[in-house]
Amino acid sequence: MARFFNTTGPCDPHWHYMLPPDQRLPDLFLYVERQLYFTLHAPRQTGKTTAMLAFAEKLWRRGYVALHASLERSFGMTAVADPEPTWLWALHMAGTEQLPPADCPPDPALFQGATGTRLSAYLAAWCAQVRRPVVLLLDETDTVTGHAAVNLLRQLRAGFNHRGPGKFPVTIALIGMRDLRDYLTAAKDGTPVSNKSPFNIKEDSLTLRNFTKEEVTELYGQHTTETGQIFTPEGIDQAWYWTCGQPFMVNSLAKITVNDLTPTGEPVTAAHINDAKKQLILSRTTHIDNLAERLKEERVAKIVTPVLLGEPGFMVDLDSDDLLYCKDLGLLTLQPRIEAANPIYREVLIRLLTQSRQPDLPERTWLRDGKLDVHALVDSFFVWWRRHADVLRARDTTPYREAVPQIVFMAWVQKVVNGGGEVGREFALGRGRIDVLIHFAGEIHTFELKRVTDHDGLETVREEGIAQALGYLDRLGTSEGWILIFDERTRSWEEKLWKEELEVEGKKLHLRGG
Repeated sequence: MARFFNTTGPCDPHWHYMLPPDQRLPDLFLYVERQLYFTLHAPRQTGKTTAMLAFAEKLWRRGYVALHASLERSFGMTAVADPEPTWLWALHMAGTEQLPPADCPPDPALFQGATGTRLSAYLAAWCAQVRRPVVLLLDETDTVTGHAAVNLLRQLRAGFNHRGPGKFPVTIALIGMRDLRDYLTAAKDGTPVSNKSPFNIKEDSLTLRNFTKEEVTELYGQHTTETGQIFTPEGIDQAWYWTCGQPFMVNSLAKITVNDLTPTGEPVTAAHINDAKKQLILSRTTHIDNLAERLKEERVAKIVTPVLLGEPGFMVDLDSDDLLYCKDLGLLTLQPRIEAANPIYREVLIRLLTQSRQPDLPERTWLRDGKLDVHALVDSFFVWWRRHADVLRARDTTPYREAVPQIVFMAWVQKVVNGGGEVGREFALGRGRIDVLIHFAGEIHTFELKRVTDHDGLETVREEGIAQALGYLDRLGTSEGWILIFDERTRSWEEKLWKEELEVEGKKLHLRGG
């Protein structure tokens, strides 16, 4: 069977196009040789499990007893007595699949021990049984929470000082989406954690980076070598633009393109990649559904909201656990500025936030002679917004209450163009606005979304919006745009609603307040 682009589960070089698993990691053998413990964290579906299985295989060839096991089955169990037996069974079952019988961890049913100490005693008994150095790679460790998480870390630390062949695993890796720092942040919810970390013996916290553009080219080149179907340079550039090298997205765009859009093997172009991107976003894969669930978390919303609104950088604590949590989840990137981790996520985040609003909006098309009547679209929106704003704000129970006007307008626009256009958005911390770009019937329409609060002056926001809009229009090479300013201050609607038409530097600007 020919190899294919994999988007579910670990990759196998016999079945899947893939890059060398250790290509994106430092030399992990150093940690094993020095008998060190470490954590490996990276967002979902970046290749952690694939990399760790490959690392375990290399360790087996070097004479180590290396075991990769997942603690996912103990998810949601916070009292130590509940998850501890599942940890032992996870080790035993993984061992029966990966190791020869003589090296397999003992049968937990035959192993007794006091609650809260069984894991460390079990690991010691296993090491005494095999007598060779044991390396333990514990996946999905961050699914263990509360008292159980603290106990897990303390049991592993308890065996650290006497680790060695025949005694205790020489190296343990904790693998998951989040760094150890966030395990403890979560554990503090109802669980006292002392200043002395229960896993203060870890040497390093490692991460698995995204693909580089050269690696995307290399991966797609494997398909070309085996099938003869090429990815054009423009197609690769577009895949890189949309994904920024996120492995799941890189594979997904290629999979959709070669399976659904170019089944006869014609060259893959930028247009094909753009169409694949649309299909991927609309498909609501498990990967995207996981993003949707994360957006519901209060600690995620408190970071995403100011980023969405383009607030100044000081509105977010750059050292906060919540910001680093969003980064660890892969939602945001912190360099060169705080924004969505890639353009696909940027679009997905907005769609996820706006989709619940769309059923409330009227069914209108705002078309004239096949073109989008933007004046009618905007005027109708503000009429509707004035009528419903107070109710929408009052009933909004999401963590994104501060961004209601912007989210509702973007839902309004998305519903308008769903049948025949495309919407792009740009937002990042410190930009001071959201940029919205509509492509419809061969025309482009630009919007700057800004807001006035009690800390701002309308004239200041207006002047800032004009300067930003002129720069945006210059970048796009167009001469007409819109600036929509939502007034969050306590004002009458007669004061909030206003219109202004300007021509500045040869560009026509339509300003609306609401």
